[in-house]
Amino acid sequence: MKRIILLNLLFSFILNTAFSQQKITGKVFDTKTNAALQGATVSYKNNSKTITASDGTFSIDCSIATPVTVSFVGYETYRFNIKNCDEQISIGLVPAKGNLDAVEITATSNTNKSLLSQPASITKLSPVELKRGNGLFLDDAINGNVPGVTMNRRAVSSGQQFNIRGYGNGARGTNGVNSNFDGQGYKVYLNGIPITDAEGITVMDDIDFGSVGNVEVAKGPAGTLYGLAIAGVVNLKTIKPEKGKVSIGQDVMIGSYGLQRYTTHFQMGGEHSSLLINYGKQKSDGYMAHTNSTKDFVNVAGEFQPSEKQSLNFYAGYSNSYDQRGGELTIAQYNNGDYSGNPAYIKNNAHSNVISFRAGVGYTYHFTNDIANTTTVFGSGVSNNASSAGGWTDKAPMNFGLRSTFDTKFNLQNGITLSGITGVETQHQYAQVTGYPMVKNPLDTNGYNIIGTLRSNQVINTNTTSIF
Repeated sequence: MKRIILLNLLFSFILNTAFSQQKITGKVFDTKTNAALQGATVSYKNNSKTITASDGTFSIDCSIATPVTVSFVGYETYRFNIKNCDEQISIGLVPAKGNLDAVEITATSNTNKSLLSQPASITKLSPVELKRGNGLFLDDAINGNVPGVTMNRRAVSSGQQFNIRGYGNGARGTNGVNSNFDGQGYKVYLNGIPITDAEGITVMDDIDFGSVGNVEVAKGPAGTLYGLAIAGVVNLKTIKPEKGKVSIGQDVMIGSYGLQRYTTHFQMGGEHSSLLINYGKQKSDGYMAHTNSTKDFVNVAGEFQPSEKQSLNFYAGYSNSYDQRGGELTIAQYNNGDYSGNPAYIKNNAHSNVISFRAGVGYTYHFTNDIANTTTVFGSGVSNNASSAGGWTDKAPMNFGLRSTFDTKFNLQNGITLSGITGVETQHQYAQVTGYPMVKNPLDTNGYNIIGTLRSNQVINTNTTSIF
């Protein structure tokens, strides 16, 4: 009798042990896109937890009637009880209503990490940092927040240039007129549209920095993702309207040295679209003699998402910027606090006048969750005339081109992910550049300079194509 009882107990123990070790498998996916959800948390008995794999699958110990909870950030929590250990479970999570908008976490490199863990040197500035400036120019935000990068300007709105890790300016183009305040060696983009022309020259006099809401600076080798950018790349993006709100406003700024700025803006943010329109006028008498500045601008930027896989964005901007140049002070003027300017510049009415129109349309298509293409077509027309103590230059470039990139992401074994960007950018420029020397008028007893004979007249026809 004792042997029978012992055999029954042993048989029951073996059955219970075998049952407790049985596994049940399942898969978690997004009900809206049917995409597998990697990293979802599956909680079951005794506070045990597991995380879904790259393909959304999981495996847990099976026990009939055990409650299971599946949760993932941005989705409604799903709860159920196990009914059959032989069943393949398929769990669809519904995106949470009232979910937060996309949150972008940005940070500079962590000095405590190994250099091998730093694939790129990138610094991002949010509206918080940008609003600390006055919106007239960008150098306050750049110089105070981006290490290894400085931004200079010749006057209120003219001659603005970046210097990234000691590289940023030089002779204009390959055969053009020297201009030490036109940036080179880096590239600047506004809403995905190159501000840098096909010659590699960047003129930012016509940009309304008050409309910029996000700045990203990629330094050094990171610039290779944008083609010919030895020093780095600066990505500018206009203000993004808040979802679910429509606003019309008028901003007024009045300051010292005759500063006046008036901006009228319209912002509309929908669930799948947004629109920003800015119109403004700006003027300043400048800090020293002969540094008056005026600027008129109009910006229109919008986004539209017709489906989960597609998105369309566009930008168009017009600007008319005029800045007088007071010239360099002598050492004696600087030591005596004399800011009357350089007489040679003032006599020649030294100035920088940039009139421009820029436009571009970008289209993004997600073939899968891991492969997407973004293609942008763009064009610009600029009239740029500038004079100094030594000469006068007229340049009228027209640029147009295309940029297309593929963003890829591949999930390898053991949780390893391989991602990258591959693409091409091509740009064509046609420009005519005319230069005149400023020579002394022998008939003028006051010694004023006049525009002399034609020094150069160039037709520039440039093509650049970068594959990265």
